Amino acid sequence: MTIEQARREFPHTWTDLVYLNHAAVAPLSFRVRDAVDRYQTRRALKAIEPYPWAQKTVQETRELLARMLNARADQMAFVLNTSDGLNVIAQGLDWQPGDRVLINDLEFPANVYPFLNLRRRGVEVDVIRKNPLFKKDGTGGYSVSPADIEAHLTDRTKLVSISYVQYGTGAKADLAAIGKLCRERDILFVVDGIQALPHTPLDVERDMVDFMSCGSHKWMMSDLAAAFIYVGDRALERIHQASLGWTSIDNPFNFTIRPDELREGAARFENGGMNFSGITALNASLKFFFEFGLKEMERAVLDLSGYLIERLEREGIEVITPKAENEHSGIVSFKFADAEKVYQRLLSQDIVISLRNGLLRVSPHFYNTEDEVKRLLSVLTG
Repeated sequence: MTIEQARREFPHTWTDLVYLNHAAVAPLSFRVRDAVDRYQTRRALKAIEPYPWAQKTVQETRELLARMLNARADQMAFVLNTSDGLNVIAQGLDWQPGDRVLINDLEFPANVYPFLNLRRRGVEVDVIRKNPLFKKDGTGGYSVSPADIEAHLTDRTKLVSISYVQYGTGAKADLAAIGKLCRERDILFVVDGIQALPHTPLDVERDMVDFMSCGSHKWMMSDLAAAFIYVGDRALERIHQASLGWTSIDNPFNFTIRPDELREGAARFENGGMNFSGITALNASLKFFFEFGLKEMERAVLDLSGYLIERLEREGIEVITPKAENEHSGIVSFKFADAEKVYQRLLSQDIVISLRNGLLRVSPHFYNTEDEVKRLLSVLTG
C-alpha cells in the first residue's frame, strides 16, 4: 500500500485540514468508521445481544495486538484507558510499607497518579528529576537514560514505570537496557505505550517488559475507552486481583458464584461488559496497519519527524526532541517565541498541532506527507 492509497482512507485528507496532532487524539479512517457502523447496525437489528457474536472480534483483536508486541494472545486484555490499565498492577501487587516505585517528572499524569496513590499504603515513590520546567535553575534534560534509572534503584525498588515515548519531549526510552536492569534485580518493568504504538517497535520479550498499558485513541487511530494491557507471566504471578467482576471468572456464563476460579491469563482483569464497539474499531485499525506494514509505518513516521527536526534547526529554532533517530519517534517539540499566538494562527489556517507546557508539539503519522510539513513550516517561518 502506498502513502497515497493510505491517505484516501482518511476523510479529513479530502479537505484543507492538515492534521499533525496524533499525540493528542487521532482521526478515524473510513475503515474504522465502517466497521463500527456495521457493528452498530447489527446491534440495532436482530442480533441485539452482542455477546454470542462479538467474542470473535475480541479474540481476533487480542491476536493482532499480541502479534504487534511479540506476545501471546492470552497475555492481552482490554481496559478503559491507560490509567485504568496501570491501576491493574499498581493496586494488584502485594505492597509492604517501605517498598519503592521509580518514575520520572517527564511523564504524562496517567503514568504518575496510579503510583502516587500508593503512598497511602506506605509505598515510597522516587521521582527522577529531569524536567527543566520543574527545576529552579532550569537545568536537566528531556529524556531518561538507563544510567538515570540505575542511579535511582534501591534494594527496596519493586517497580519501575516509564513511557516508551515521552508525550512532551518525544524522547524514546531504551527499553531493552532498562528492562535488563530491572530483570537482573527482579524489579517489575512497566511501560506506558500510548505515544509509541504501533509505529515504534516494542518486543516485550526482547525488551523484558513485564506490563504495558496503552490507550487506542492516539497513534492507534481507534477510539476512546478501548485501551489494552499486556501482562507478562512474571507480572501475572505477582498481581492479586484488586477488582473482580463476573467476566473475571472462568466460564463466566456459568453464573454460579466461584470467586476463586479466575480466567487464565490477562483476561481475568476484564471485569464485566466490554466496549465491543471500541474493540471493533481497534480491530479495523490494526488490520489497516498490518496491511500497510508496521516497518513501513515506522519508516514513514521517522522520515517525517526527522525532516521536520532538520528544517526547524536550519531556521535556528530550538528543538528539544532528541535528534538521533534511535532516540525519538513521531513527536517533535520545540520552543518558539509567542507560542500561544503561533498556535492560534496555525489553527486559523487549518493546521492542527498541540501546545504543551509552552512548547509547540507536532506529531505526524504515517499517512502525512512532506508537503503538509512544509505547509506548517511556511506558517511558522513566514
